[in-house]
Amino acid sequence: MRDRLGGVEGNEILTSAVAVVLTALLLAVGVTVVRMRGLVGVHLFLGLALIPPVALKLASTGYRFARYYTHGPAYRAKGPPPAPLRMLAPVLVLATLGVFVTGVVLLADGHKAGAMLELHKISFIVWGVVFGVHFLAHLPRVVRSLRRDWTPGGRREVPGAGLRATLVALSLGAGAGLALALAHTVDAWRP
Repeated sequence: MRDRLGGVEGNEILTSAVAVVLTALLLAVGVTVVRMRGLVGVHLFLGLALIPPVALKLASTGYRFARYYTHGPAYRAKGPPPAPLRMLAPVLVLATLGVFVTGVVLLADGHKAGAMLELHKISFIVWGVVFGVHFLAHLPRVVRSLRRDWTPGGRREVPGAGLRATLVALSLGAGAGLALALAHTVDAWRP
């Protein structure tokens, strides 16, 4: 399996590649938060488009977590993330799920106010703080690991570059497809 997917290094590169995609999309969502009145449709569209890439990021980090705690030799040798980041991880995952679940419920129910909207906002605030710490802590590692996939020598050193790129592209395509499929629901939210 190491030869095809790149093992621990391949998992780290996949996680980093998805992180770059998510960062770009999250910056766009951030713009919509600042100007919500005029950009609520874009906010909802981007929120839906984020779901598959977020799922891929959770899967890649969850896989590392599972392999480490099931005593996978290569993952044990790599070691866990620093303790403060391990303590923040469950909060980040729960806040991420909170933001997306409440957002999808709001979209499905068509409610533009109420307790669910408040839960969405609170989840977003918690997520934003924890994500900021997570992002800054992992930024150097992301840059280092992606260099390995973006150079010819690195692609030869860590197998699976094509598969990793395909997974990221598929998650983006699935996100765009989901957002387009639900565009009629998004339109109902426009003021």
